[in-house]
Amino acid sequence: MISRERAEKLFDHVLAGGADFAELFLEDREDLSVEYSGQVDQISRLRACGAGLYLLRGGKGVYVYFNDLSDAALYRSAEDALTLLGARDSGGLRTCFHTDAGEDPCPVRIQPGQTDIRKKVDLLREADRKARSEAFVRACRNTWSERDQHVHILNSEGVDVRDRRVTTRMRFIPVVEKDGESASAFSEYCAAAGMEAFEDGKYLERLGTAIFRLRESIGAPEAPSCRVPVVLEAGSCSGTFFHEACGHQLEARTLQEGGWFWDRRGEQVASPGVTLVDDGTMPGMYGSSVFDDEGMFRRKNVLIEKGVLRGFMADRLGARRLGLDRTGSGRRQDYTHAPGPRMSNTYLAAGEDDDDAMIRDLEEGLYVTEIGGGTGGREFTLLASAAYWIRNGQIGPRVRGAILVGRGDETMKKIDRVGRKFVAEEGEGSFCGADSGFIATTTSGPRMRISEMVVGGKGEKL
Repeated sequence: MISRERAEKLFDHVLAGGADFAELFLEDREDLSVEYSGQVDQISRLRACGAGLYLLRGGKGVYVYFNDLSDAALYRSAEDALTLLGARDSGGLRTCFHTDAGEDPCPVRIQPGQTDIRKKVDLLREADRKARSEAFVRACRNTWSERDQHVHILNSEGVDVRDRRVTTRMRFIPVVEKDGESASAFSEYCAAAGMEAFEDGKYLERLGTAIFRLRESIGAPEAPSCRVPVVLEAGSCSGTFFHEACGHQLEARTLQEGGWFWDRRGEQVASPGVTLVDDGTMPGMYGSSVFDDEGMFRRKNVLIEKGVLRGFMADRLGARRLGLDRTGSGRRQDYTHAPGPRMSNTYLAAGEDDDDAMIRDLEEGLYVTEIGGGTGGREFTLLASAAYWIRNGQIGPRVRGAILVGRGDETMKKIDRVGRKFVAEEGEGSFCGADSGFIATTTSGPRMRISEMVVGGKGEKL
């Protein structure tokens, strides 16, 4: 969309005008969405093309975006950005461009954009048949979504890289009615892949599990308010705990605002069984790509090692302001957002504890198999959308409405068991929202146990 030669001239102009760094983020994206509830309700297509210009000087940054890529519009936007930056003397010096390429962690075998839409409707129809064949299902709305995003990043340090990110996703919203009561919730099957992700029928297994859990929740007693041990199941359940309990606190933007962890590197911040990693290179994972959205190769970042805080996640501006190394964590939703330091595939590494003993050794507690969302910060909350009461070492009845509450720096030290079996489930993935938009993430890990946690609920003691 913008040639290297045009970028060179633009960078010369803004560097002479006072910026010490300049970046162009170019995006050409195609999205498709198909909604189905027994018939095709709606088909939506979107083509988005545009660019963002990012200027830095010291610890100050300005971002402007536009979809008119003519020279007149480029330089008009550049002048606006320089005015906001507030510096008119000569800034940085540009080096020669170099092009980098890396192995794609998420190769695509069958491009969805080159696949007849009728095949996608067939997948939705099969999901609809599966849902309506289940007992007590009264309705189901399913949505197919696909994205093919081409990005081209050039900057005044000479970076000139391209990346292509293809994702496919199916969302299920079944409605289950039983004994005069109804329940509904959405679940998703997500893949950083093409049509091949739906060949083995695993998306139907995900739908079946969602329906079973909804049916099971009807009539279940409300969880009591209490302090008890909590066991979080392997997979996204244990990983999401860390995403909310400390992940956002380890991003450079939060650190700039006075987060807990800035001056605690090298200190014990969690129990010794905890090793926490954020890795944007994991093959086939929803949060992976070749480059981050600032043109840096993605990498594996060890954040906590055996309970000791080792590092943070930093984008370019955060690294400047805090004196950190960049970590390949600069991410954004699209060209309308400036980059920010964000998680990608965040996981708890496998431990050395017996998975079954975590439950067998408890007189009483809560066993959580699905987390339906949460909030991060100094205090975090997690909605236990599927949970069971533990009594005398046995998994007992389903309970509903349990909300887990805690402070990350306190709760992580109460993790007394980390299981041996690591689970990174296929089809897992979600979106995390922040200043740089909604981005694809995953959370994974083994089963783990917290010795005591506050559980909020409306029920009586079981």
